[in-house]
Amino acid sequence: MGKLFAQWLYKQLETMDRKPNKLLYHTVVREDLQTLDPVSNIAQKQQDYVVKKLALCSTIVVIGVLLSVVLWIREEMTIGIANNRLSRNNYGEGDKSVELVAKVETACYDFTLDIGEKIYTQAQLQELSQEAKQLLMNGILGDNQSLEKVEYDLHLVKTIDGYPFEISWNVDEQYIDYNGKLVKDILLVPQTTQITARLSYESFQEDYTITVVVYTKALQPDIAQKLAKQISTIECENRATDFVILPSIMGEQTLTWYYKRSYYGLLCLGLTPVIAILVFCCKDRDLHKQVLYREQQMLLDYPEIVSTLALLIGAGMTVPNAWGKIVADYKYRKEETGKKQYAYEEMLLTVYEMESGVAQTQAYEQFGRRCRIPKYNKLSTVLSQNIRKGASNLPILLKEEAKNAFEERKHTARQLGEKAGTKLLVPMMLLLGMILVVIMIPAFAIYL
Repeated sequence: MGKLFAQWLYKQLETMDRKPNKLLYHTVVREDLQTLDPVSNIAQKQQDYVVKKLALCSTIVVIGVLLSVVLWIREEMTIGIANNRLSRNNYGEGDKSVELVAKVETACYDFTLDIGEKIYTQAQLQELSQEAKQLLMNGILGDNQSLEKVEYDLHLVKTIDGYPFEISWNVDEQYIDYNGKLVKDILLVPQTTQITARLSYESFQEDYTITVVVYTKALQPDIAQKLAKQISTIECENRATDFVILPSIMGEQTLTWYYKRSYYGLLCLGLTPVIAILVFCCKDRDLHKQVLYREQQMLLDYPEIVSTLALLIGAGMTVPNAWGKIVADYKYRKEETGKKQYAYEEMLLTVYEMESGVAQTQAYEQFGRRCRIPKYNKLSTVLSQNIRKGASNLPILLKEEAKNAFEERKHTARQLGEKAGTKLLVPMMLLLGMILVVIMIPAFAIYL
């Protein structure tokens, strides 16, 4: 199906008034394809190559769109909160945090609500309660300077570091809620009230009453703050219930609650064309890598080819017979190992051309042009000139060329080794960092 669509799309692109030539007839791609397969119909081969790329990219787009739709529908089905009820984790399962959105008529407000797990009644230790009471005085101040003048929300702590107590609070809800937030935004006169901390652990409970003087709030809350205070209060008051019932009305306004959308579907939809474009471009890069690999392999095979030619011709064989001998050995080696070597493939093609009636000089010259490497052009020129003019020193020339080629091959091998060492540098540095971490962490742990 993807291939049929890609063929249809290719035909549509071809019929456009302004054809996307870089997409359909890219010159570099055409040259790379011709280099890798010089005997095929290059126009048809390039069309097949582009169609294959379009099929792959269209498949990616279809999968991405379908996945986006599925994620969107799935999320749409799960964001609703039935009866404004949020389930609470059971005993020992830990607290959980949910992202909520409150819709108040046309406005929406985002909240993060931490819902505590169901708890058992906790007991206290008598010998530690007196110490904890002394710490509470400073612990609940928040931004206030003194409990004699409370202008900011109090910090009604639930636990005290180093003590096993669970702390609950009893407050005058007319002035302070259970989270320590000031209820009255404006007070004409300061109000004296009391808050009671209940320290509990297992079966032990002890109350500690603190007197505070509440003043007008220094900062006035907005709608989001008021709503956050309201849902936090509800959550604290219903710690022993299985569900948290979110408010449906705030003042005279109706609240609609739903989970905050993650938009994974839209993210997937947005990334889909990017991935498709990257894949399309990477296909051309991979094709060019094949050409570069071909060139590298041919350069490495060149010294062996030249030295073998020099040896066979020096032994009395003619150039065509020596050429054929090398090709025959390659065909046998290829049947045994299955390894393809591009230089020998071009030599094999030259043999086929000469067997079909192409002149030797022309066949060798075409061999040099197909290889697209200066060294092979030089070799083809030497061989064709030997046939045209005759050269008794051909073995000597080939031996000298083979000697130079082997020296260059050593240099190339040295460069490849240096590149490999450079590539290994990054993992070696990462490994060094890991070793340093393994050594330093225990050392610091002992020191601290």
